[in-house]
Amino acid sequence: MKKFQYRMEPLLKQRKHLEDEKQKILATATKKILEQEDELSEIEETRQSTCSQHLKKISEIFNVADLLVFSRYVHKLKKDRMVGGEMLKVLRQDENEKRKELLVASRERKKYEKLKEIQEEKFYKVIEEEEKKENDEIALNIFRYKNKQL
Repeated sequence: MKKFQYRMEPLLKQRKHLEDEKQKILATATKKILEQEDELSEIEETRQSTCSQHLKKISEIFNVADLLVFSRYVHKLKKDRMVGGEMLKVLRQDENEKRKELLVASRERKKYEKLKEIQEEKFYKVIEEEEKKENDEIALNIFRYKNKQL
C-alpha cells in the first residue's frame, strides 16, 4: 500500500514557520508592555516615597531651595509617568496589531491543514474502495472455483 503524500507539505511547513515567527513577535511585544508597566509602577513608587519623605521634612525646618528641588523632581516624575503612559498606549496598539497578524497566519495554516485532511480522507477512501473491489474479486473467484468442482 502506498503512503499518503501531501503535495503542499512544503507550503504548510512554511505557514507553520510563519505562524511561529508571529508568535515570537507577539511575545516580544507583550514583554515590552510588561516592562513598561513595571517602569510606570517604579515611577509611581518613587513619587510616593519622595512625597512621604518631603512631608516629613516639611514638619521640620526647611528652606526654599529644598522645596524647589522637591517640586521640580515631582514635576519630572509626573512628566515621566505621562510619557510612559503614552508609550504604553503605543505598545498596546502594536501588540494588538501583532495579535491580528498572528490570527491571520493561524487561519492560513489551518486552511492548509484542513485541505491536507480532506485530501488524506479522499486518498484513504480510494484505497479502501480498491481493497473492497479486490476482496470482491477474490470472493468471486473462490465462488467460481467451488462451483466448477461441483
